[in-house]
Amino acid sequence: MSFADGIWPVQNLGGAVSFAMAYQPEELSQTFYAGTPVEIYTDGGVKAWDGTTLTAGIAGFAAENANNLSATGSGAPSGFSPILGAGSVVGSYAANPNQPLAVITPPMVPMSDGRIRYWVAVPGTVFIGKLGTSSGTPAAYATALTQVGVAYGLTKDSGNNYWYVDVNKTSTNAAVTIVALSPLEPVGTVGGHVLFTVLPAVAQISA
Repeated sequence: MSFADGIWPVQNLGGAVSFAMAYQPEELSQTFYAGTPVEIYTDGGVKAWDGTTLTAGIAGFAAENANNLSATGSGAPSGFSPILGAGSVVGSYAANPNQPLAVITPPMVPMSDGRIRYWVAVPGTVFIGKLGTSSGTPAAYATALTQVGVAYGLTKDSGNNYWYVDVNKTSTNAAVTIVALSPLEPVGTVGGHVLFTVLPAVAQISA
């Protein structure tokens, strides 16, 4: 069953109208969607969260789709060097037979310079995601006021590869704390959205 959707920032508890964002090299062979929890791998590349590492495990949530790079940070710029990234993600084609290295990129085609953006899981940023349960057959779950203030885990929806707040994961398996229910949906909505912050111990801020 597919019911989850992307996780996005919706509120800054500090009163700002923006959210902390980072831009780091993308780990090789990543195919995750925007709105996916991500971590910083040992080589410094951004990759999809493994779903099990909870101590400093979640760096944030992807702000764009992964580019499936052939090498970590392929072409990412470093100090005093040009940007040599993969260029157009899709749609580039030879511009001139006499200039084999020249390409034309159609308008609005996304580009990659070897890095990827993600919203950082700082304590002051509130994110929004679907509510579900992995108990038995994974399914959407009804929202309730008693869920506010409770810490739950995150689980990937095997149907569409998005992630949801999982009421079946608590205690040592928790990753986030629900701070409010979506004001746009009635309480009791099955698969409704909840607002949450990432637990400080789970946030991979210093990576």
